[in-house]
Amino acid sequence: MTRAFFLALLLAACLPRPTMAADWTTRPLAELAVYPEFSAPANVVAIDEARIAAEVGGRVEALAPRVGQRVAKGAELARIDDASYRIDAQRAEAQVELIANRVKLATAQLDQARSLAGRNFLSPDALRIRETEVAVLRSERDAARQTVAAARLQLARTRIRAPFAGIVRERLASVGDLAVPGTPLLVLSATADSEVRARVPAVQIDGLRAAGQWELVAGQRVVPLKLVRVSPVVEAAGQAQEAVLSSPAPLPPGLAGELRWAARVPHLPPAYLQQRDGRLGAYVERGGRPVFVPLPDAQNGRATPVPWTPDTRVIDAGRFAIGLAETPR
Repeated sequence: MTRAFFLALLLAACLPRPTMAADWTTRPLAELAVYPEFSAPANVVAIDEARIAAEVGGRVEALAPRVGQRVAKGAELARIDDASYRIDAQRAEAQVELIANRVKLATAQLDQARSLAGRNFLSPDALRIRETEVAVLRSERDAARQTVAAARLQLARTRIRAPFAGIVRERLASVGDLAVPGTPLLVLSATADSEVRARVPAVQIDGLRAAGQWELVAGQRVVPLKLVRVSPVVEAAGQAQEAVLSSPAPLPPGLAGELRWAARVPHLPPAYLQQRDGRLGAYVERGGRPVFVPLPDAQNGRATPVPWTPDTRVIDAGRFAIGLAETPR
């Protein structure tokens, strides 16, 4: 009988301690830990979105694209009546031709004056006057050429072209409208590049950065994302920061949904939190004894991140009775 009793004690000592202590039990953090999922409202925004406006004044002759229509880079979006600009360009070209003819005449006269001066039939002062006349006319010709370039530029601006490939989001004018420089005609959103922007509470930014995996959930659509950057500016009203993410697949601008990510740090379920001496925390086993560990970031009713290893023994059954004052003898 004594031998059997000692054998039983030996077997009990060799068995793993799942939970043994006087009136409490433990479980490893790996069995208790949860990894909560977080979310924040998000929407897809075109990196480039331009309000295409008239650069010159005139009657709108054509405004071909419709709302929702795709346009290629360089495609004609609108056309302004160019009659007056074409006349200005032709007048400037005629002025250049006129001055060029005067330069030819003055150059011929200068050559003749130099010949006469070489034979002492013309004074040096008269020769310098001829040379100055030619120089002035050449300067006038150069200025006239710049006028032609400016007139042609204005003429080219009567054709408004897409600065990038995109989709027409809105038409702000119609054929027949009288436009002045700066009059908005339509809104064009780029289709090649878009990004996802989300407003994330500042207290969740560290967890967002550490998540490693992010998703945009829009209805039945789930799109994996990559975190690009987080704005360092915190909005005073909502205490949120803007997170910018990218998608490997093109997303339509305006798509709205939720940004979702899961915590990678183990969280202790809220049922294991206790308040001792005005501090929230949890009991763990250290050296065979329960030790209360305060958790500064803990909140009642919420899972709390803990910097513990997965094999940390957390007091399970009997945890609420630990540390309570005993009745004095």
